Amino acid sequence: MKLPCKAEKTLKKVCAKKGDARYFIQNPHLDAEKKILWATNGHIAARIPVETSETDVSGSISLEAITYAATIAAAGKTIPEIAANGSLDIGETSFTRPDGKFPDAEKIYQENLKRETKTVISIDAQLLHDLAAALSKKGKAGGVTLEIGGEKDAVLVISNDNSKAHGILMPVRNPINRD
Repeated sequence: MKLPCKAEKTLKKVCAKKGDARYFIQNPHLDAEKKILWATNGHIAARIPVETSETDVSGSISLEAITYAATIAAAGKTIPEIAANGSLDIGETSFTRPDGKFPDAEKIYQENLKRETKTVISIDAQLLHDLAAALSKKGKAGGVTLEIGGEKDAVLVISNDNSKAHGILMPVRNPINRD
């Protein structure tokens, strides 16, 4: 399996943190057949396409192995392959595969693809983060409520901890085409 460049930094932000009782989501999960790496903390989930080899087997991929591969990539500028079989092998170095039953995130993803889409809007996540922090009583990004009119309308953003604080976020001008 080969990861996209710099994926280790983002995967750490999506996986459950060490010490979380749900130890089985502290590491990403490879779906070797679909060539997808899943990461979740139970609130958000990332579905990342990866390159796999014929010998790769579905299962958890330790963040430790991913970080090690990224360190090698930084030194050599090429992303090394992680052989994901009974263990996780990167060259001569081997890591144990974490155990535990990963949630069926693919099922949830597919169910959401089938639902009727009411409004599609593209936003800049960093701008939403900055606006959420500005609106919050704590000065840190937290929960917000989004009121969406239409795909070209501004999004009304309301802080969940400061309901009188409102903001607007303009949609991205050149959204992705999913067709």
